[in-house]
Amino acid sequence: MKVDLLIKNGHVIDPSRKIDKVMDIGIRNGLVAAVNPGDEGAHTVDAKGDYVFPGLIDFHTHVFHTSSAISVNPAFLPATGVTATVDSGTAGCCNFRAFYEGVVTTSPVRIKSYLNVYGSGQLDTNLPEKFEPSEFRPLQIERTVAAYRDNILGLKIRYSKGIATSLDSIKETIRIARENGINVCVHTTDPPTSLDGVVDLLDKDDVYCHMYHGRGDDTILDKATGKVKESMYRARKRGVIFDSANGRGNFSFAVATLAIKEGFLPDIISTDWTSDKLNYSSHAKNLPFLLAKYLKYGMSLTDVVRAVTETPARLMGLEGKIGTLKPDALGDVVVFKEIDQKVVHRDFFDTEFVTEKLLIPQMTVIGGDIAFCQGYYALA
Repeated sequence: MKVDLLIKNGHVIDPSRKIDKVMDIGIRNGLVAAVNPGDEGAHTVDAKGDYVFPGLIDFHTHVFHTSSAISVNPAFLPATGVTATVDSGTAGCCNFRAFYEGVVTTSPVRIKSYLNVYGSGQLDTNLPEKFEPSEFRPLQIERTVAAYRDNILGLKIRYSKGIATSLDSIKETIRIARENGINVCVHTTDPPTSLDGVVDLLDKDDVYCHMYHGRGDDTILDKATGKVKESMYRARKRGVIFDSANGRGNFSFAVATLAIKEGFLPDIISTDWTSDKLNYSSHAKNLPFLLAKYLKYGMSLTDVVRAVTETPARLMGLEGKIGTLKPDALGDVVVFKEIDQKVVHRDFFDTEFVTEKLLIPQMTVIGGDIAFCQGYYALA
């Protein structure tokens, strides 16, 4: 039997199926196909010595590049091994249609979205949102969610000083979200009140993002003990999702080191990619760049891959379709080479953290089509 693309001899890591071994992966008609001994490919690549993962999912980006100054073009993502992403609240109910029609429907990667609870969304650093309940537009939000329910995962609120003042904004965001049958995603950096009160309001599959931030008066750590707060453990037990959402200003090595040492690992690893980081910054250059950091922290490769495949796929409502290499899943596959390379990572405080390994994308396949391939990677 012939497949359209045969990826041979690669070390496959597929947490969704508990696979960690050398095996072949086939693509036929845009879907993953079972490969049997003797099967041939119309095109074949020998991935011996390389890793083969499901296409990576960057769960927190800003890609409304046609209208938001903070955003990046999702066309850059395949070269980093990313085949799907979630825009984390760049657009609000006033401009979501423009975002959907101008970006989501034309993107080379699959995009799902959080809807900013502030109507105008996150357009520029000099046009901050106003996260006060009096500024919210419940009726327009309801109409937007109804029109784009297949795309919108939840409501996004940034709970930071200067743009929010009290838990009332969180409570109202949650109320509107629940009335519309969706979840919430909460930005937690430099909070105006204790984060205990915030996380206690969240429930299963709500997202607590920037979990390792170190800005402001409160973090996930108890100031007295340096341990992760009990409120965070209670939230995790309820099914709240903790996303690293690195960004430039939303990560602290001091916080992350203590939390990870305690075993409080991220459910999701994401970049919070914006225009000030796009392939430049040593804070969050791209998703594979960040994965090296968590490998150095001692996370297993399987757990790291799960945090950028299986878990975000489930939250996107695409479990079994993306984030997996099981037969009949969408043909999203990425091949990586691990190299020995000293890399310097920095946090918001410009603290340096050095890693010695780096995952370099060799080939990215989206829906069976090769969206990126290194010049020296040969296909027969």
